[in-house]
Amino acid sequence: MAALKNRAEVAQVVLDSMLGGASMRQSCIKAGIGASTWIDWVSADRELGERYARAREGLLDAMVDQILTLADAPVPLLDNGATDPGLVRQRQLQIDARRWVLSKLAPNKYGDRLDVSVSDSRISITGALAAAQMRLADVVDVTPRLGSTAQGEPSEGEG
Repeated sequence: MAALKNRAEVAQVVLDSMLGGASMRQSCIKAGIGASTWIDWVSADRELGERYARAREGLLDAMVDQILTLADAPVPLLDNGATDPGLVRQRQLQIDARRWVLSKLAPNKYGDRLDVSVSDSRISITGALAAAQMRLADVVDVTPRLGSTAQGEPSEGEG
């Protein structure tokens, strides 16, 4: 690649490369600058920072496309017609790595979420407890009393 003339051209190469699915570091290498230089530029230029943020979003979307491409691609068969388990495992690792990165870089959008909130108003814990206490009040007290047995006969200590 011919030497780029100015910062704007270099920045455009980095941003375009990221939108194509390359990481920021890979994009910087392609543009011929170091990642620390890129970070300095982004920190110093608000407009470039905003463009970089949009490119990062585009990179995440490209990763989603990569996951779908990997998942949908047929696995080559071995000479005997069987599926190569090593290739299947490699593809799964590629998908898992991208999923992990997505879940860390954009957890609100791509993270695994477990919603444990209770939004059903048909069930009332307070009401259920009150009903249970009312049922307990209706139960006959079956605790043995000193001096009598369950059949109403005097216990051993009584005369």
